[in-house]
Amino acid sequence: MTSSPSDHLANERTFLAWIRTGIALIGFGFVIARFALFLEVLRGGRTTGSSVIYGEIMIVLGGIMIAYGTYNYLRNERDLKNNTFTPRTTENTIFATFVLLIAIILALIIIA
Repeated sequence: MTSSPSDHLANERTFLAWIRTGIALIGFGFVIARFALFLEVLRGGRTTGSSVIYGEIMIVLGGIMIAYGTYNYLRNERDLKNNTFTPRTTENTIFATFVLLIAIILALIIIA
């Protein structure tokens, strides 16, 4: 069975969703970091709080999300062109677990 144009367009929409999610994480991380710096200025202190670190982690996570989305898009395009598409259940599960672990670690750090 050959791939249809709708398969390639669906792959592209999925890729753009990865990009949007990554940009949202980067933007959110930037807001967290800048707001923390703003609060430090208001308080008159010169030290940056842990919120800056959390913001930077969100920015890095957004970059990782974009990189993984690009990887998925290119692999899917290649497989669609070669008619050898197979779901990437293991890779996606590992990536989701990685993101979930980072979220749990950050939540535990914030609570402590």
